[in-house]
Amino acid sequence: MSAKQPFLFLFSASLIMSCSSGGDPVSDAVGVASGSIERVVSEVVVSSGVPVTKADLVIEGMTCEMMCGGSIKKALAKVDGVESTEIIFTEGEEADHAVVTYDEAEVSDAELVAAIQALYDGQYQVKGISITRQVKGSASTGAREVDAVEESKVSVYAPAAILLPSVITILGRILGE
Repeated sequence: MSAKQPFLFLFSASLIMSCSSGGDPVSDAVGVASGSIERVVSEVVVSSGVPVTKADLVIEGMTCEMMCGGSIKKALAKVDGVESTEIIFTEGEEADHAVVTYDEAEVSDAELVAAIQALYDGQYQVKGISITRQVKGSASTGAREVDAVEESKVSVYAPAAILLPSVITILGRILGE
């Protein structure tokens, strides 16, 4: 039991220090103050093929397509559920884009934002997200293309579906008692 006490003390102290910032865990991890990102979600009815979800991320801080775009593509490729990424860089524009095709069952748009903003001490800032979800429909509704559009400003840093274990549960598992 005495061998566990120093480890427990160090673990508890580091846990208290990391939790004392008072900010949102995801935004703190990427070095961004809490705030909101403009988020637009639309659904498009498709009659054939496999429905996919695409996110058009508006990114500030890119200075070139090769290095900056390559770093962003590489970071997003490491995220489970990301199928492909296309970088759209326009010289002289304030913001550029990353168009990401991904599986919503495996990754959230908040995780995509966190992966980008974690690069190079927060050099890249995601300022907006436009998500297009394809949904299966009949041929008659497929001719209309756009089924529903939902616009709102929400924080992608604090999605409601994230569940974190309690400190008591973690300590109980470590002590094994």
